[in-house]
Formats: sequence, structure tokens, C-alpha cells
Amino acid sequence: MKAGLLKSILLAYLIFSPFLLAGIEYYLLSALLATIVISLLEIKRVEKAISEIAEFSGSITSGDFRKSLFLKGKGAIGELAKNINDLAQNFETRLKEGEEEKYKIEAILMNMSDGLMLTDTKGRILLSNSAIKNFFGVESNIEGRTLMETLRKAELMEVIDRVVKTEETISLEIEVTHPRELYLVATAAPFSVKGEVSGVVLTFYDITGLKQLEDMRKDFVANVSHEIKTPITAIKGFAETLLEGAIDDKENARKFLETIRTHSERMNSLVSDLLTLSRIELGDIKIQKMDVNLDNVVDTVFATLRGKAKNKGLYLKKEISPNAQETKADRDRLIQILLNLVDNGIKFTEEGGVTVKVKREKLKIKSEEEKNVFVISVEDTGIGIPRKHLSRLGERFYRVDRARSRELGGTGLGLAIVKHLVKAHGWEMEIESTQGGETKVKIIIPSVTKI
Repeated sequence: MKAGLLKSILLAYLIFSPFLLAGIEYYLLSALLATIVISLLEIKRVEKAISEIAEFSGSITSGDFRKSLFLKGKGAIGELAKNINDLAQNFETRLKEGEEEKYKIEAILMNMSDGLMLTDTKGRILLSNSAIKNFFGVESNIEGRTLMETLRKAELMEVIDRVVKTEETISLEIEVTHPRELYLVATAAPFSVKGEVSGVVLTFYDITGLKQLEDMRKDFVANVSHEIKTPITAIKGFAETLLEGAIDDKENARKFLETIRTHSERMNSLVSDLLTLSRIELGDIKIQKMDVNLDNVVDTVFATLRGKAKNKGLYLKKEISPNAQETKADRDRLIQILLNLVDNGIKFTEEGGVTVKVKREKLKIKSEEEKNVFVISVEDTGIGIPRKHLSRLGERFYRVDRARSRELGGTGLGLAIVKHLVKAHGWEMEIESTQGGETKVKIIIPSVTKI
């Protein structure tokens, strides 16, 4: 608007000034007026450019990088516009790179299997990842609260105090009982800002599995030692008795030799079962599946154990459905599985007998949808198993009744071998029993054909 007015004044002046002024005064005044008008126009253009720059910088400040700055004209203003646009683009690039790095670091921290926590020198939590919450069963927002208030571990507070004072890295083992039993190794290290300790970084590593393996190793050594010591002691004792003169007593000598043979057979069975179990776990025993006739397999097992069952007055019976005659399995290993299960049934049954059933049905396995399966079940009419023992059946050397099991010649490894062979086939095993009632061991085999 102002530019238009100035142009009108200049035009009127140029038209009427010749009548008012003459000579050099006319030209000087004309030049002066033209300079003023041009200056005013340039000021207006600069004001507009500054206004656009201010608007653009405001957009950048608010995080809107969609706009670009376009200033008319060349020279300094044009160069300024270009520099501001380049600066905005560089700033946007750096900002995106920073955000990406931030998301990467957050993703790494939040998805670490190890627990990570950052505290200040007083034990107030500044940062924690999801593993911390899983380990200690704490609520989602613990930042800003003290470590003692949230984790309730006095030893951790003591470690933080020591780290702050000594500026050394300290590790310790802690036990967690809630929400589940865990063993953790906690490592506390100082972090500094400008050469001064400003907080502590705590990492937590779950060693529960290692602890369990160590306990299993100790139990295994203790159990093997105990199992071997008993027959060795008996063999040694009776051998010494024979050497001291009892060998001349034919009646007692024969009994002593029978006892020595029984204990040597028990040791042989123990070593054989240990070697079998070890080979399965190491993968030396390969499962080679082929078409197997289940009726024939059960007959082979019964032929081996019929004499043992007959001596106790027990029956061996099979019930195999017409549509469940064949499946895919390693025949030798399947026979080994059923031999162990039927033999156990005979050992712990005084009246009645053992029945092997094979049928096809639909079952839900591990809460999945129903699947077509073969179910091989070995059922006895024995003494049953208390419910509290069911979850531990299949552990090495675990016995419900240790004295009775040893008396019957068991090594405590039969079900462990069965469990490993079933798993090696990719099958499932379930045990159902009640104290004083029948025991049913089911082998669940996925079927590839519809029922």
C-alpha cells in the first residue's frame, strides 16, 4: 500500500515539477525523491524477508520441518535464505539420527535378558529395564523411588554405599524368593561426571539355571556314590567272609556267592543304565524312525517279562485298537521304553497285573488346539504313587520309596531313561496315579493321519 502511494507521489511530481522548478534544482530534488522512494521500497522488502525468516524459524522451533524458506531477490538476502534452509535440513537430519539412536538404545536396554538399573549416589532409581521388573516382581514405574523401597534388598544399598566411597566395581550373589525363586549375580559399578561419582550402574545376571545344574551334579555324585557303595560293601563283606573260612561251609558259601552275584548284577544294571542315559543326553543314541507294528512290539516286551510276571502271579494284557496298529518310531528304543514301564508295573504290583493299551484319539497338548495322536498307556493295579511325587518322577535316582525300590532291584534311572527317549522321539509323557490306586503312564505320539 505504501509502495503504491509513493509511486503515485513520484509520478505526480514528475508531471508537475517542470512547471514549478527549473534547472539543476529540479534534477537534484528528483534524484533525492527517487532515492527516498527506492530506500523505502528496499526497507519494505527487508521487513517482509525478516518476517518470513521469523515465521520459518518459529516452525523449526516447534519441530515442523515441512516448510522451506523462499526469499525473492539475489545477493545477501538470497544467500541468507539458502543458508537458513541448509541449516534447517542439517538440524532435521541430526535430530532424526539422534532419535533413532535413542530408540535403538532404549530397545536394547528394555529387551536385555540381564537386569539393568541406574541409581544416584543415595540409591534413588533413575532408570531400570523390564528384566528388573521380571526378576523382582515390582510395578512398572519405579523410577524416582529408592532401591530399598522397591527391591527391599539391604545388601544392595550397602554395595551402593561402598561403590560410591571406594569407586570400585563390586559383585555379589543375591537370592530372590518372590515372585519365584531366583539366584542373581549383581554387579555394581560407579559412573562419573567431570571426574566425580554421580551414580551407580547395577547389572543383574540370572544364574538360577547354573545353580540348579550344580545342585543336580552334587545330587548325582552323592546318589551314584550311595548306590554303588551298598553293593560294593556287600560284595566285599561276603568275599572276606568266604576267604576267612566260610568257603568250606558249602551251604552258607553258596548263599554268600548268590548274594555276591545279586549285588554284582545290581552294579552292572546301574552302570548300564548310567551309560545309556549318558549316551542319550550326549546324542550318541540316534532316533531312526520307521513304520513300526505296535502289536508286535508289545508282544516282544511281554515275551521278555512274562516269566517275571508269572512268578508274582500277575497277568500281562494288551488292548490295541484296530486303527492303531502302526506308527512311526525307533523300534528298539520303543521296546526299551515299554520294557522299563512294564517292568516297573510288575515290580510295584502285588495283585492283578499290567495292561498295555494303544488307541488313537484327539487331545489338547500343552494348551494347543486338539491334535490327532496315538496314546500308548501302561496301566498297573499296584500300590499307586502319592500326588506330591508325580512332578519329580523321571529325575535321576528319584524314588518314591527308596528302601522298597532297592529291595526290588531298581536303579532309580528307569523312568529317567524313558523320559529322555520319549523326548528324543518328539513325544510327550504323562503320569497319572493316586496312592493305593492304579498307575497309568501315557506316551502321546502325534499322528500325521486323520482319525
